[in-house]
Amino acid sequence: MNGQVDQGDLRTPPGKLFRKYLYSIVALAFAALAINTAFDVWFSYREQKQLLAATQREQAASAAIQIGQFIGQIENQVRWFARLPPELSTNEDERLNAIRLLRLSPAIAEITELDAQGHEQVRVSRRVADRIGSKADFSGSPAFRGANESRAYYGPVYFFGDTEPFMTLATRAAGQHANVVVAEVNLRFIWDLVAGIRVGNTGKAYVVDRMGVLIAHPDLWPALQRSDLSAHPDVRAALDGVGPPSGGLVKEDFSGQRVLSTYATVPSLGWLVFVELPLSEAYAPIYASIGRSTFLLIVLLAFAALVSLWLSRRMTVPIQMLSQGARRIGSGDLELRLAIRTGDELEALGDQFNRMAAHLRESYATLERKVIERTSELERARDHALAEHDAAERARGVAVAANETKLRFLAVVSHELRTPLNGVMGVLQLLDDGSLSEIQRRHLATAAASGETLIALVDAILEYARLEASTEALETRDFRLDQLIETAADLMRPQAVGKGLSFDLACDGAVGTTVHGDPVRLNRILLNLIGNAIKFTPSGGISVGAAAERHDDHALIHVTVRDTGIGIAADMHERIFEDFVQADDSIARRFGGTGLGLAIARRLTRLMRGELMVESTPGVGSVFTLLVPLRLGARGVAQGVQPPPSRQLRVLLVDDDPVNCEVGEAILRRLGHQPTIARNGAAAVALAGEQPFDVILMDLHMPDMDGVEAATRIRRLPLQPMPRIIVVTADVSRSTSERLATAGITEVVSKPILISALREAIEDEPGQGAPASLLEAGALIDWHFLDDQRNLLGASQIAKLHHLLNETGEKLIADIEAAAAAGDPKQLARSAHQLGSAASALGLIRLFELCREVELTAPSMSSEACRDAARELATLREASMNALDNMLAPAQEGTATR
Repeated sequence: MNGQVDQGDLRTPPGKLFRKYLYSIVALAFAALAINTAFDVWFSYREQKQLLAATQREQAASAAIQIGQFIGQIENQVRWFARLPPELSTNEDERLNAIRLLRLSPAIAEITELDAQGHEQVRVSRRVADRIGSKADFSGSPAFRGANESRAYYGPVYFFGDTEPFMTLATRAAGQHANVVVAEVNLRFIWDLVAGIRVGNTGKAYVVDRMGVLIAHPDLWPALQRSDLSAHPDVRAALDGVGPPSGGLVKEDFSGQRVLSTYATVPSLGWLVFVELPLSEAYAPIYASIGRSTFLLIVLLAFAALVSLWLSRRMTVPIQMLSQGARRIGSGDLELRLAIRTGDELEALGDQFNRMAAHLRESYATLERKVIERTSELERARDHALAEHDAAERARGVAVAANETKLRFLAVVSHELRTPLNGVMGVLQLLDDGSLSEIQRRHLATAAASGETLIALVDAILEYARLEASTEALETRDFRLDQLIETAADLMRPQAVGKGLSFDLACDGAVGTTVHGDPVRLNRILLNLIGNAIKFTPSGGISVGAAAERHDDHALIHVTVRDTGIGIAADMHERIFEDFVQADDSIARRFGGTGLGLAIARRLTRLMRGELMVESTPGVGSVFTLLVPLRLGARGVAQGVQPPPSRQLRVLLVDDDPVNCEVGEAILRRLGHQPTIARNGAAAVALAGEQPFDVILMDLHMPDMDGVEAATRIRRLPLQPMPRIIVVTADVSRSTSERLATAGITEVVSKPILISALREAIEDEPGQGAPASLLEAGALIDWHFLDDQRNLLGASQIAKLHHLLNETGEKLIADIEAAAAAGDPKQLARSAHQLGSAASALGLIRLFELCREVELTAPSMSSEACRDAARELATLREASMNALDNMLAPAQEGTATR
């Protein structure tokens, strides 16, 4: 193929690109010209219209000025007639002066002189005979009154003989008893003036008096008919004092022709001079200008189309050559050379195109070799990546196996630890039957405390395992936030006081609300933070602060725990939240602990979508801040308020360990239920098929048949009704949780079994009723809170608190009644706060809520409302104490008997 190719082969007919350039340039030129012409026509139209209206306004103003000068000249002549005082002239002299005035001013048809009382002295007229000294009384005439009021009077226009318009003009001479001169003025001069106004070729002018009546028009007939134009909008607007529009007013004249109209006001008379010009004549120059602009637009557009055609061809032909050349080079014709001679960027583009083709030809020779080399490199890279992927998969398998091994180890260890712990704690709980000596009781308390410490350690490790395995789930319900915080503080306050530390609690009013969340885990976080503060504070004190920010449907809880303890170094502020980490090695030796408490607290906080932070300075102290968002709950809900059951349950206890069976049987009997023991899963299935049971407590790990399989087989039996199956285990592995969920088992009790936990699990049956007395007590008392306090503090301590609440309650009620009688809302609020705090210690939830409500609203209460609140508090306190007496009486009698 030749190095130079005929360019004629590359030329193609004009295509889309050519038409696009042509249409674009033409459209752009047309738009520019059209916009320019439109603006020019618009502004020319506005300017010519305003100029035409200004010319008409000048004509109308000129005519108004001439009419005003005409009337003003006559008024000056009449004033000249009245210049001499009456006492210096006779009537004959006045008559001669009047005749001279009529000869001097042809427009005056009649002149009359009246004295100061309105009596006619002289009258000289062109129409009737003269009269001298007639003394006719004209004191009631409008002209006489008008002249005396304003020294000049202009009467309405009237027609004499229905042929000529006249107007009465009256003036008053100077002086206290001056005469009044009345002149009848012929307005025919105004007709001549209006007829002489030329407005264009066919325009006209006319005059309207201040009543809207036509008094002068080039066509005399409408004037002689005294046409009333006051109903016309433009005349009405002019009479009301509205000025004419700057561009004139378009309306119809007497003949129905559309005209451009404007007007001017005659000074002092209030007459209006209208000037009108037909629109066809007024807008003729504008239409001519528009026609010229349109013709010029068409000529310029045609020229722009020709230029666009030339430019489009100039631009598209080289581009088409480049397109055809690229197609041929793409098909393998690398010898092609393009010859574009335009002297611009397109020629430079053609040269670059030729150089590109040369480079392609040179590269083509070595391309296959490079492809083979690159393919070989890619194959080696692929083999290396596959080897790395296999190694990563093996490492991942090892890590997964190690993690599963760890979880299985934790599950096995927890089960093996909790099995003996279950026996130890159960026996310790059963030994406390009230017949022990004080020394034995102290030894038993020491053993129980050690067991609880061991349980807490195992719980911490298991809780860490559950969180790490992502099996921890929130159990949400409505609860009182202030009650939870105050209870946690009350539980930890004795430890602080025992170390000689001060302990302060401050809650703002917003904390006293009902929220929806997980109170158990929130309480666990609070106890961990307060316990750490007490543990690491040798001297000083602890302060707990709580606040809440209310939003639309939730509240953001702020809890700060501040201590004056040993503090934490800055580089350890985040590390202390890691697993098994403490500030330094000496901490574990001095204070003990596993290093899991804060790690678990932060994970639980983030599980609740909150955050836990710390600020601390070594030797000064630490501040832990807990932020947790909680949804607002139903008003007046107390946590855990559920009535206890009233019937004995038949319980099947399934466990392969004899100690667990013995302890479980003793606990169930103490709770008042009827237990039956099964030592393995097969025996449990057989007993369930033979006897009816309400509840089955199923151990999870058993040698022959585990708890899940046994529960599955029991549910296949045709039992009516089907018993509730509760699994007893400490296994938190993911596989176990999935098996329980698959089997439909949602109720789990952890080992070791505690009396309160077991009672709540087996007696919390949906739809179970309660006696009316217990329901009534439950409405006044948080039964579960009171039971937890009794298990924690002991029956003797609860009895002391009961006695103390009875004494202080009577005194506080007396203080409340005295404050209400004296009208002292501050003292009422303080006493209600003290009574509410005392009531919350033993779970008197209704009394606590009413005290809190009275405390918040007391400052705004009236005297009568204060007295009503005091009576309501006294009644509720008595009812609550009676319910508390009934609930504690059996326990106190049992203690006294032992």
